[in-house]
Amino acid sequence: MVDAVEERSTRQNEGVALNLALGVDREEIMEALQGLVGQLTEHPRIVSDVWQNLSTELAAITMGLSSIDAAKEDSRFRDDAYTNNPFYKRIGQYYIAWGRAMDDWLDQIELQGMDDKRARFLLGIFKDMMAPVNNFYSNSQAMKALFETRGQSLANGLKNFLDDLKNNHGYPSVADRAGFQVGKDVAASAGSVIYRDEVFELMQYEPVTEKVSERPFLYVFSQVNRFYLGDLTLDRSLFQELLAEGIRVFAISWRNPTIDNKDWNIDTYANAVIKAIDVLREITGQDQTNVMGLCAGGITTAAALGLLSARGIDTVHSHSLFVNVLDNRPEDSDFGLFVSERSIEVQKSKVQAKGIFDEKDVFEMFAMLTPEESVMAFYRDNWLIGKPPPIHPLLFWSMDYTRVPAGLQCDYLDLAWENKLAKGDLRVAGKRIDLSEIKYDTYIMAGSTDHITPWRGCYRTTQLFGGNVEFVLTNQNHTQTISNKPNPYVKYWIAPELPEDPEEWISLADELPGSWREHWIAWLKERSGEEIDAIREMGSGDYPIIDKAPGRYVLD
Repeated sequence: MVDAVEERSTRQNEGVALNLALGVDREEIMEALQGLVGQLTEHPRIVSDVWQNLSTELAAITMGLSSIDAAKEDSRFRDDAYTNNPFYKRIGQYYIAWGRAMDDWLDQIELQGMDDKRARFLLGIFKDMMAPVNNFYSNSQAMKALFETRGQSLANGLKNFLDDLKNNHGYPSVADRAGFQVGKDVAASAGSVIYRDEVFELMQYEPVTEKVSERPFLYVFSQVNRFYLGDLTLDRSLFQELLAEGIRVFAISWRNPTIDNKDWNIDTYANAVIKAIDVLREITGQDQTNVMGLCAGGITTAAALGLLSARGIDTVHSHSLFVNVLDNRPEDSDFGLFVSERSIEVQKSKVQAKGIFDEKDVFEMFAMLTPEESVMAFYRDNWLIGKPPPIHPLLFWSMDYTRVPAGLQCDYLDLAWENKLAKGDLRVAGKRIDLSEIKYDTYIMAGSTDHITPWRGCYRTTQLFGGNVEFVLTNQNHTQTISNKPNPYVKYWIAPELPEDPEEWISLADELPGSWREHWIAWLKERSGEEIDAIREMGSGDYPIIDKAPGRYVLD
């Protein structure tokens, strides 16, 4: 078990923890970078030794005597030219040798603690930025495309660049913006909007089976992206899987806020979830519902369900939390290295003055998480090689960012830095939120390769609730866990106990083949009550149909 997980997750802080990323201050990063550069002058002997060794290796490369295989060490050099063409082979070897020298220098200067971790993180990004494949002339694929297309690839790359400059904040597109139509190709499950207010729309989806489970299910997504991650193309749709099993699906679609909504905060969204629960209970005639919170939506559902518990209201039967961190620790994240009380206050002041954390801010936040995968890979393909942006539903969804109101952004920052939810210090609508008082069953899922909500951080949530808790780890990343086609390589892990230490949990866990979704849906059905005849009419007398799903707010 240990090897199976660790081969996919080799670092304790393999993710960057979304909440902490919100609090990163660029000044902190620049100060750390200046400190790293300053080390060059403080250790001249080490620099001299490293340079001497590098010079020897560079000479060997130039003479064709080096044993460095760039293609094996770095997948960016997988093109045959970096193995067979003498010019490009040496380019790859020079880069690998330089990167080794930089690592050797950092090892020898022996920085301690936080300084060492900061330096290694920044050096990794610096090396990625300096990769020769990021230069047109030293990118063999770009040059090959230039000659094979007689210059058309260069024209295509320029066209892509100008389009992104106009439509994507100057960053390379990760997907074709015209590749899918919301409501037709994605978010296409049949349903109706049966409630709308200024904060959210509530969708009810049409049953596809003759019998359905009596207890309804509410899907609550993050406020940072659009809700339809759970309802991409029909072959990837979580909603379709649930409907096929007779689950009565309701979903919240958040309105994309404007500066006029700057005061919306965790109270606003928690009360919205409670309102949605009240509406679907009236429509279905059921006293209780099952609730699921995904990513930052899990913070919202935890706050809402904690508020219901504090009020003594028993309208929830079970709670599912997917790829979500409620107990924040700086050590989970590389970006935790650059978050301080000062940086938190700086970011809060900035967003309060602006009133909104807009789409560009959100995009750059995610781009900072993994710049090589999120930006540079598409820079090379789209701009240097001139490829069209890929047509892929998951990538299309990933570009559909929303804004975050200042009030909620500040609450996220406080939750991340002060860890209020885990400590029981969060107050919503005047009530203290104590998750240990939530006694019904909770199901927690995390992805072993998730770079947004590290799985060990997700695991700690198992210690917060007062009822029975199930934790499942799957070998997928943040978005694949929710929207993925059947895959023979998918597997998941479950353990009979939930010790406090996630490393101990690893040693106890059993590996199972297949999708975690099958396991969860079986768990959910056990908590969904008796089967009843499916009711085809949407809404009710008090809550009639307003619009067709996916509604209006998803298009704002």
